[in-house]
Amino acid sequence: MLGAYIGTAMINPVRVLYAQEHGASLPIIGAMASAYLVSDFLFGYPLGWLADRWGRKQVILIGMAAQALLSALYLPVSDPVLFIVLRFLEGIAAASLLPAARALLIDAVPVEQQGEAFGVFNAFFNASFLLGPALGGLIASLGYSWAFIGAIFIRLVGIVLVMLLIRKEPQARSRNAKQPALGSVFKELFAWPLLASYLIAFGDYLYLGFDLTLTPVWMHDHLQASVALIGLTYTAWAVPNTICSPLGGKVADRRRRSTLILIFGLAQVPLYFLYGMLSQALLALLLFAVHGIVYAFVQPAIDAHLAAFSGNHVRARIQGLYSTIGLIGAFVGSNLFIPLYLVNFRFPWFMMGLCYGLCILVGGLIIRRQETKNLPRSQVLQEDQAKVVTLGSDSHP
Repeated sequence: MLGAYIGTAMINPVRVLYAQEHGASLPIIGAMASAYLVSDFLFGYPLGWLADRWGRKQVILIGMAAQALLSALYLPVSDPVLFIVLRFLEGIAAASLLPAARALLIDAVPVEQQGEAFGVFNAFFNASFLLGPALGGLIASLGYSWAFIGAIFIRLVGIVLVMLLIRKEPQARSRNAKQPALGSVFKELFAWPLLASYLIAFGDYLYLGFDLTLTPVWMHDHLQASVALIGLTYTAWAVPNTICSPLGGKVADRRRRSTLILIFGLAQVPLYFLYGMLSQALLALLLFAVHGIVYAFVQPAIDAHLAAFSGNHVRARIQGLYSTIGLIGAFVGSNLFIPLYLVNFRFPWFMMGLCYGLCILVGGLIIRRQETKNLPRSQVLQEDQAKVVTLGSDSHP
């Protein structure tokens, strides 16, 4: 998976600029982002279902191969409208990867260690944003097309690694096996603990909508950042996040996840407001680094909470639905923030902070209520043990 997302991250800082170079207007760039988000939204759940039925590894390999092919198709394209088509197809390929990979992790790791496992997973995931943007920005200094060529090579390497390293996975469900009733599946997919996670994903992905359409333009036009500096800014976020995510996962296995979600989620709200007030690219780089640290203590807690309430036969579908709801947020963000950006480039950041804070507050409180009513037994034992240790230490001078 690292290879797949290094390839994606290599292209992210330059795709919009590449499209502009080929005559794409801001509405075309917005349509590119919308096409990606719509297709990822439409295919997230069906491909999750396919991963539950056919196998996680097979779906991942097909998705990575499609990504490599689509990166190559950017090179001969000169009509800006065709970029919209390519982004739609890239959304389908992206929808095949993350739900299947996260379900594969849940299959392999005991529930009491899933917070730490997702912390390590997120560290590797974000390592792609440590290596990809800087590498892509550096290569793009030779010409934007070179970033796409580099992404093709990296993704082919990733395919080889998946084939070699993922040797065994849970047996896919037989087509003739008895399927759960539709009503039962619906209840599993939309239980209150999962609805809270979906709401947080919606708020979290609002930034993705901004990032896909406007972050490079914002930094280039209003902060006077070079392409290389734009890439380094993504890296500044990824370095501390990669380092801190395993620690955030360990904490999520030992403390109430709702506490981490509420504290570190709400701590991101003032950061969004500060982004909106920036006028220098170097300050943006610093804020991105701080943001990466804070986020490292939120996402593993959300991931572990989602995993704890994911039934074995619907895991990939729950992961796909989680991504789908998040992509609705990204779609709303990309379409809401462009008009705000045209009025004033600071307004999208302020709106993002308000909406994300509301989603974190409501979702975090629902999770806290559900923890009190139905906390997984493993976490109850861990909290009880922590209390015993604390009382024991207090009783000794």
